[in-house]
Amino acid sequence: MTETPKDLHSRELVILATILLAATVLRVWRLDSVPPGLTHDEAGHGRDAIAILNGARPLYQTVGYGREPLYDYWVAGLMAVIGRTREVLRFSAVPLSLLTLLATFAWTRLAYDNAVALAGTALQGVTFWSLSVARQALRSSLLPALFTAAIFFFWRSVSQAEDSPRRGPLSLFALLIGASLYTYVPARGLWVIFPLFLVYLALFHRTAFRSLSGPAFTAVGVGLLLAMPLFVYLRSHPGAEQRLMMLDAPVRALMEGDPSVILKNACQFVSSFFIRGQGDEFLAYNIPGRPVFGPVTGILFLIGLGICVTRWREPAAAFSLIWFIVGISPSLITGPAASTTRSVGALPVTFLFPALSVVSGARWAGRRWGDAGPWLVGLASAGLLLAVGVSSICDYFVTWGESPHTRAAYQHTLVETAEYLDNQAAGGVVAMSSLEPYSPHDPSVFEMSLRRRDVAVRWFDAQRALVVPTELRARLIVPSSCPVSKEFAELPGLRLTERIEMRPDDLDPWFEVYDWHPRSTLDALMSTVEHSELSSSLEAALSKSGRAEPDLQLPVTFGEALDLLGYDLRPVSVAPGEEIELLTLWRATHPELLQAEDSADLDSEPVIFVHALDTAGQLVAQEDRLDAPAWAWHEGDVVAQVHRLTLPSTLPDKAVVLAVGIYRRVDMTRLPVSSGDLGVGDSVFLAPVDVKG
Repeated sequence: MTETPKDLHSRELVILATILLAATVLRVWRLDSVPPGLTHDEAGHGRDAIAILNGARPLYQTVGYGREPLYDYWVAGLMAVIGRTREVLRFSAVPLSLLTLLATFAWTRLAYDNAVALAGTALQGVTFWSLSVARQALRSSLLPALFTAAIFFFWRSVSQAEDSPRRGPLSLFALLIGASLYTYVPARGLWVIFPLFLVYLALFHRTAFRSLSGPAFTAVGVGLLLAMPLFVYLRSHPGAEQRLMMLDAPVRALMEGDPSVILKNACQFVSSFFIRGQGDEFLAYNIPGRPVFGPVTGILFLIGLGICVTRWREPAAAFSLIWFIVGISPSLITGPAASTTRSVGALPVTFLFPALSVVSGARWAGRRWGDAGPWLVGLASAGLLLAVGVSSICDYFVTWGESPHTRAAYQHTLVETAEYLDNQAAGGVVAMSSLEPYSPHDPSVFEMSLRRRDVAVRWFDAQRALVVPTELRARLIVPSSCPVSKEFAELPGLRLTERIEMRPDDLDPWFEVYDWHPRSTLDALMSTVEHSELSSSLEAALSKSGRAEPDLQLPVTFGEALDLLGYDLRPVSVAPGEEIELLTLWRATHPELLQAEDSADLDSEPVIFVHALDTAGQLVAQEDRLDAPAWAWHEGDVVAQVHRLTLPSTLPDKAVVLAVGIYRRVDMTRLPVSSGDLGVGDSVFLAPVDVKG
């Protein structure tokens, strides 16, 4: 059904080697600084790879809205050989990208010829999209490598279809299809390419279909069967795939009879291939709005697409069209946002079309002008390839790589903070103020960036919370984006020692380092809350305010894990529409009771609720938050949390009482409250606040 490809001549081997060498250089050059750090998703892969090295054997990762685990096993293998470092994590996609290039070349050579294979591989090797994927430490980089290799082995069987399909290639094809389903969500639709192509063969190449259909369908079935444990897990854990549930709105609209959402998204995505300003807006993967193709390569792509359409009776052309359409289908549904990852399965075949256009043009020129024609087209193509490469280098390493927004997206401040600590003489306790102190976010980036292991870290957002450790000395590190709130900045025990400046145009251009004496800070906090009054009910709070003996004695215990030490309520008298500010002080007595088995399980984090109730017990204002997540607490740590509640402007002139309690996000169940041996419900009530107009 397909011709056996000609052997590569020495000149073609040199060209292929040059392509791979150039691609390798582009993928490893400045890999330590571009991208300038790690995204939360990338750091999560590193964290999970280390967990695998420590004995974990996940079938599915629940962190990061849920993801398949095979890439984490790949990273773990590299780390086992090279080391558990951020650099190894960053490098992990490079060999996968080179494998994708080799598999693309091998398949294109079988399906078309050597010239198209070389041209397509060269263009893919230097384009921004391919370069970006090759330097992202994301599971999406594994999908095209495995899937394109699967296509190569499938095509080996197609090329033998008029004889008898070889079991070896089909066995490898089945294995790779199964493996690809453990990489990234779009793989769950990509396998449909093969049944669709077999249907095409049944209609137009029946001899090949009769020979190939049985073994091919069997191989696809085996591949799906290999992924059955994953599907069984997902079926038994319906809430695991949070990201998938976040993306199904267009499909739901279509099922309800409204195709406009998908049509709009599809049109916007198609324009993202060609129109500047319409490309993927997701900064972590692309220069926002940058299209896949420039003007010339875009025209060549359309010509190549047209060539395949006109040659649809040729199996290679038909397969290429099916591959491309199925590969981009996720983005046809969801639109251009993050399309460079969601459509990554189509990346290898996308650059086939302009290559086919160039080679067809060279052959046409040869028929028209003789030997000079192909040489002229070849020189023009080489010039275009060089221009594309230079444009990709400038766009990726300068425009994108040096952008302050890119540096912020890749958490450069955390990375440079880790480097600062690595260069200090001693470790010890370090308190980190962070906008996202939950385990799978900023802490994962920091953990993957810090080399030393003698640092004990407390995490919180100092704009609202402070964790006071039991140690006599510590360091507090505060970035410009997350400064210490006024409630904590003036406390004793903190002394600014230095400010570390980064680039002046950075969105987060510096961080400050404080020498900290936690005992002095804690003493000041305790003196602030020493006059706290607590009650077990709203009625008791309203009737016993100001008495010498409050209804409840401090501390009171929540869930046998956390003691409320006291509070500071300001002001004690407010007008309707004004703000109440509450500082609560807690001691972690048994933090392990509040910490999830997986620290990345955000739903299991406790939350402090503060409800403002009127004299009738009606809720008039509330704020639920905890800016010092429990995953990082140590026994004896004291947690200070600030709540701010704005009262309604129509509130009558009466008292309001604040009720305080704790619940978990996962089930909204409140922790029980006890005072000594006496259970007092699931909340406590503070002294009333007078409301006066």
